Amino acid sequence: MGFLGVMIILWPKLDLFTSGRMSAGEFAGAIAALTSAALAALAMVQVRQLVRTENTPTIVLYFSLSATLLSLLTIPFGWPAMSWEQALMLMGAGFFGGVAQILLTESYRYADVSTIAPFEYTSIIGGAAVGYLLFGETLSASLYLGAAVIIGSGVFIIWRESRRGVKRPTAG
Repeated sequence: MGFLGVMIILWPKLDLFTSGRMSAGEFAGAIAALTSAALAALAMVQVRQLVRTENTPTIVLYFSLSATLLSLLTIPFGWPAMSWEQALMLMGAGFFGGVAQILLTESYRYADVSTIAPFEYTSIIGGAAVGYLLFGETLSASLYLGAAVIIGSGVFIIWRESRRGVKRPTAG
């Protein structure tokens, strides 16, 4: 259902459905999004396994270091110089992203991935708010409907998990 919600949001923006073909940019974006989703799911499951034997700060440190080193590989593709305002925003994003990573990693110590994942859907709300407030993006009806489907599917998963009443061992 969550994937259906994503398709509802994207539907008006996809050339495939208006012109009958997909542009190279659309295709690359679709592949990148699907690959990202698959890798994120694998990372969630891996972190859930790691919290059984490793401390949260250790996991976050290694993740941050590996992400930084991999990001440095993109330097040859051209990095423009940043303004002070952009640098401060990037540092703020790094700080708050780091805090979020610590909290998310710690949450895997106490709950299953299937229970935590729906809470990440709230990023849709945050992304829409940032787009509207900082970049003047308009919020379409397809965004509202798709977000409702995605969030509704997440709430359903949480409700179903609580109704099942299955006791699972915690990782700590």
